[in-house]
Order: sequence, then structure tokens, then C-alpha cells
Amino acid sequence: MNKYSDEAKNATSGDSKKIRGPLHGITVVDLSWHLAGPYCTLILSDLGARVIKVEPPSAHGGYDPSGFARHKFGDEDAHYMALNRNKQSVVIDLKSKEGRAAFESLVAKADVVFNNFRAGVMRRLRLDYENLRKVNPSIICASLSSFGKDGPYASRPGVDLVVQALSGGMSITGEIGRGPVRAGIPLGDLAGGMWAAISIISAVRSREKGLSKGMDLDVSLLDGQVAMLPYMAAYHFLDGYIPGPQGSGGHAPTYRAFQCADGRYVVIAVSDQKYWERLSKAINDPRIMDSRFATPHSRQAHRQDLESILEEDFLRFASAEWCDRLTKADVGHSRVNRLDEALSDPQVVHRGMIIPIQHRSGAIHRFVATPTRFPEFEMEHTPAPLIGEDTDTVLREFGLSSEAIEVILKQKEATHAKQW
Repeated sequence: MNKYSDEAKNATSGDSKKIRGPLHGITVVDLSWHLAGPYCTLILSDLGARVIKVEPPSAHGGYDPSGFARHKFGDEDAHYMALNRNKQSVVIDLKSKEGRAAFESLVAKADVVFNNFRAGVMRRLRLDYENLRKVNPSIICASLSSFGKDGPYASRPGVDLVVQALSGGMSITGEIGRGPVRAGIPLGDLAGGMWAAISIISAVRSREKGLSKGMDLDVSLLDGQVAMLPYMAAYHFLDGYIPGPQGSGGHAPTYRAFQCADGRYVVIAVSDQKYWERLSKAINDPRIMDSRFATPHSRQAHRQDLESILEEDFLRFASAEWCDRLTKADVGHSRVNRLDEALSDPQVVHRGMIIPIQHRSGAIHRFVATPTRFPEFEMEHTPAPLIGEDTDTVLREFGLSSEAIEVILKQKEATHAKQW
């Protein structure tokens, strides 16, 4: 019988609504900053884990307030608010004797310690797995870095843009004949955060099933991006295929975006013969009934000719008219939405992907949800904590004396301490 048995029993009983998510009972001590790390622990906290985010004195949530222009709500950073809901925040100076003792009190009762520092930082702080397992033999340590703990690039600095370039992803993003393009969303960071969350959940499951005790996880942003090239890599290893820029599609001349009469773009996703026939009826242009375009192979062989005709056809009507025609024809398509349109799209709203969270000021802010759904649990959300606001409460809960907490709080007030 493991320590989660009672909670697991409750999760399948009539009392399950009292439990916020399937990771209820898991405590994560979170040293993350910037994007990839906080995104990982956002996933875990949304799934019900207790995430205690540890910040150094004078921290700004891992963000440089004098860096690029940021969006704010009062004095709070919107980036931080979006990534740190459902978490608690404590401020501890890990370079002080008292701070280290306080941190070890958290580790002693935690399940996971997570960071996304550059490789080697945790070892220099003496907070690597070999040290922390002395405090808690069953601890799961997880590190997410740009290149991993070993290899020729381990000591290099790296961020999302660097990883997108190095992985080959940028070489296949953009238009033919133009320069490489970074994906509009930070895929390297976000995918790395997801891979880290998957690794952590897998390690917790392994420990609960008695397959392992503690564990040291090493997750790399670069590994995560390379892993997202499964079939392209297979093509390359099979016959040397090296893809170039994919534009807005890539698979077929009828798998891309076309500009419409109103200046907006509509994508069509047609590669199978059945859908080509449906598309042909919706477009209703005798020119595309030519024998050159009769099969997928012949359409690919005469790609430029077909694309030129389709480009003319789509300019005949506005995007709304084309979406109506393609919907009636049951052809895969979409207008290329702006961000505001995507976030208000009826399907997105219906699926609960926009969640309202009440700020401590009383204001209601909206954020995007984690897309996992567990009807058995009550998935409630709390706003991102103010940095350090839970220091006293959490440390008292984890057994620190009032005197020890007072020292930690004084260190928290230091105004010139450096970020890790």
C-alpha cells in the first residue's frame, strides 16, 4: 500500500470532486524560470500537483524587468501570471546556510525537485541528485536544459531560437526562396516543457509501482525538437531526403494557404483523391478537371500549373464565402485566424480552452487552459502567486521554527541579491 492509496481511492469514489486533479498528493519543488520550466510545472499544477515555486531574494519570477517590452497588470508581469497559476511562491536564498536548510526541509517531504538551469548549475549549488537523495532517498530530480547534462554542447547557452535552428526545424519553416523562419510560437521551449512533464509523471508512476525509487531525469530542449521530426527523419535515413521550406503546407499543391478576395487567407488540407473530388466540385472551375490533375501523382507532377489556377480561383470570393463552400463540400479547411479570432472561436470556447481566473484585486483575467480533461475531478484555478507570498506559511508547514523563518524572511527583503 503506497502513500497515495487513500487519495486514489477517493478519486474513484463519490468524494472525488474534493480532489483537484489526478496528480493530487504530488509535491513539486520548482526552481524554474523563463518559459520552458514554468510551462512544465504549469502542466503539473493544472493536473493537481502541489507546486512550490522557489525564488531567490529580489527575484522577478526569472524575468529581467529591464529586458524587452513586457505586458503588465499593475506591477505584475503578464508572462509570469500566465505560467504560474495554481502554484505557491516562497523566497529562499539557497546560497545561505539558513536558506539551504529551509530548502532541504522542502525536499525531505517532496516528490519532485525540478529546474531548468543551464547544465552544471545544480551541481555547483550542491543541489544535484546525488546531494538531494541524501535528504530524501525517493526524490525525483528533473532537469530541463537546452542541450542536456552531457555531450559537446552541454555547457553552451541556449534558448528556444537556438534550438529551433539547431534541430533543423527552421530550415523547413518559411517560404521557398526566402530565409529561414522561426515558428511563431516558441516550440522549443513549449515542447521541452511538455517532454519534461511527461518524464516527471512517468517517473512518479514508476516509483508508485515499485519499479524505481528515486530518479535523476535529464531532459533537453534540443532532444525534444529532434523527437518532433519522426517521419521526416525516417525519410532521410531511408533515401537521403532533405526537406526545404514548407511554406503554408508542403504535402501537396492542395495542402496550403490561398489568398482570397478580401485579402484574408484560407487553408485547404486535401491530399486524398476523395477530398480532391469534393474540392473540385466546390471550386467549380473546368480547368482543374484537366487530365494533368486527375491523380495525386499527376497533380504533384504539375504542381505549379495547378497552384496557379487555384490561386486565381480563390481570389474570386472572400474568405467567408470560401469557408461556406468548403464546409458544405465537407473539405478540411480553415481561415487563417488572427490571435483574437482564434481565442474567441466557438470551438475553442466550447471546449473550455479559455479559463477565467479571479485576481486578488477582484479583476477577472482570462488565460488558455491545459487541454487535458478529467471529468472525475474539480479542476479549479488560483491566480499566480505574488513572489514570495507563501514563504511564511509553507516553511512553517514544512517544520521550520519561527526563528528560522524570521531569518529567511529577512534574507527575502534583501534588495541587492543577484539572480541565480
